[in-house]
Amino acid sequence: MDNPGYVIDCECEFGDLEPGKENNLVETPRPHNFEEAITLTGVGRFHLKLLLICGLCFMAVMVEIMGVSLILPLVKCDLMATLEQQGILASSGFLGVVLSSHAMGFLADTWGRVATLRYAILFSAICSVVSAFSVNIWMLIVFRFLTGFFISGGQACVFSLCGEFHGNKSRVRHVTLLSCFMCIAMMFAPAVAIGILPLQLKGSLLGLRLSSWRVFLIADVSVSVLALLGLFLLPETPKYLLVQGRVDEALATLRRIYASNSGRPSAEYPVQRLATQSGGASLSSVHGFCDAVHLIWQQTVPLFYRTRVLHTLNICIIQFLIYGIAQGFFMWFPTILNELGKESAQGSLLCTVLQGFNAAGETSVDGSCIMTADINTYQVMITIGGAFTIIYLIFAYTIDLIGKRNLLIGWMLLTIVCLALLHWLRNFALVVIALTLAMAIGNCGGLVSTIAMDFYPTQINAMGMCFIMMVGRLGAVVGSNLLGRLMFSSCEASFWAVLVLVVVLSVMAYFLPDQARPKARRQSSAAAAAAADSQEISSK
Repeated sequence: MDNPGYVIDCECEFGDLEPGKENNLVETPRPHNFEEAITLTGVGRFHLKLLLICGLCFMAVMVEIMGVSLILPLVKCDLMATLEQQGILASSGFLGVVLSSHAMGFLADTWGRVATLRYAILFSAICSVVSAFSVNIWMLIVFRFLTGFFISGGQACVFSLCGEFHGNKSRVRHVTLLSCFMCIAMMFAPAVAIGILPLQLKGSLLGLRLSSWRVFLIADVSVSVLALLGLFLLPETPKYLLVQGRVDEALATLRRIYASNSGRPSAEYPVQRLATQSGGASLSSVHGFCDAVHLIWQQTVPLFYRTRVLHTLNICIIQFLIYGIAQGFFMWFPTILNELGKESAQGSLLCTVLQGFNAAGETSVDGSCIMTADINTYQVMITIGGAFTIIYLIFAYTIDLIGKRNLLIGWMLLTIVCLALLHWLRNFALVVIALTLAMAIGNCGGLVSTIAMDFYPTQINAMGMCFIMMVGRLGAVVGSNLLGRLMFSSCEASFWAVLVLVVVLSVMAYFLPDQARPKARRQSSAAAAAAADSQEISSK
């Protein structure tokens, strides 16, 4: 009789068997691999809690980064910021993400996903609160940079955290659902702005004139606080523990997940033994600066092994261009909406409006700068966030049918059409819709991240995710500074250049690694990749 869960360990020779001596046959539990073990935990309450907490971490990143674009019209008056300084401020958070992403990936792969996230979000919240009390534009830029520097782990690490609690059947859907929280952040931040930024506050706080944008930055920290509290409810991922050789802890975590999902005692979890995995690096081997550098190098080099280098470069270039285009549009989107909403802009082409933009801000009769917060702009942004949420939900429930790569290419083709239409549209609503859909190319970044998460193995997964996010955020820094300048000076040429870049992106997307293959083929490919890695290591 087949016995999938146990193997027979015979303690006597065949000739020694006698009636009534069956107790000499000892059944030893068969070790389950991780995929089998995580599948047996089911998908239920634990994973819903996981999705919410990971979503709050992702929201915290987006709210902190996005909030700066909402306060630019107020900051330029209150702190007398020039257009160049506004551009630096807009990209300071992304620059912080770029410079810390590699370190965050290293810490997540060696110290743990959850521990890294806890400290990252804690320090980012502190820096964000301090930035609200900035006395000049450069202090604000520095502390928004530090906020981005620490909170970078909340984006890339959170994908690994969410994905490693799932098996192959549910991972892609839940990681895609996680991306919905970016859209929820796009609704949350403008909603908070509607309630706070139009306020005309009087008085002072710590010697500073009380301004609505300062209160807004403090209010945004609430998401980080909720995310931090939630992280203390999560264990380390069982896949990470298994790769680190902490098999008993991994099994205990799997039992906890099973009990939460099924409502049964953890002792009823059918897995008794786990097949061990190896290849994980640990901070315990670091005894000095040279050891740390060597370990970082060991974690980074596998991303560029012969079996991965072309895919890694392709993913990085695609992320750089996607985030550069999306953030270049998004960072200046409130300003663009303000300009399009003016009476003088009615019936005009988008580029005609943008090239007539006055960067100095409006002044009153006595020459003072007028600080205004346009509620209509925030309402439009909330509507856009709602539309993006629906798009991501559609992605989540069609991605297995259509395929990640096909969805990616299809969305890029839609972006190309919208960019072309912007040269001829004059109606305000149609211009906003076309610009929004073009800006929504940023949604493709989540799809590329999902592809990358499936592509990199566990022991370098967080490093791989953080590395490509680092490159993506570098693109956001370049885009928010370069594209904004070009849109306001050479609008027509800028939009045609972006259109050409998206065409190139759609071609590059075709060559992304495709994990939607039969299970047997996936396993043989994984084994081949592991063997290739071993050869790479032995040859060095």
